[in-house]
Amino acid sequence: MGKGVEIFGGLFVFTFCVLLIPQMLAFAVGYKTINELTSSLVEIIEVHDGLTEPAKQEMEVWKQKVPEVMIETERLMQLDRCSYKVTGKLQIEIALIGLKTELKASKTTKRVIY
Repeated sequence: MGKGVEIFGGLFVFTFCVLLIPQMLAFAVGYKTINELTSSLVEIIEVHDGLTEPAKQEMEVWKQKVPEVMIETERLMQLDRCSYKVTGKLQIEIALIGLKTELKASKTTKRVIY
């Protein structure tokens, strides 16, 4: 009985490592990608003092570098000022159970734009 449990445990740990570790790496790489992209887009908005035409053109170039990430830009009004919230979304599939999930990262401009 002890040897069977030991073999089953070894197979379980091996399967767990083979299937789960690559999935965890995929989540990490996916989140890193959308986090860097949203940070870059927020910096572009801050440098151009809002969503001006040059800022939109520069943002399109960044979006084309990572086409699988969906980007949403939202203007947040605060009386006579506003800031911008940039959200990046990436669809990822959990191969172990065949479930699709969404990774999301959002950043808000630190400076208030008049």
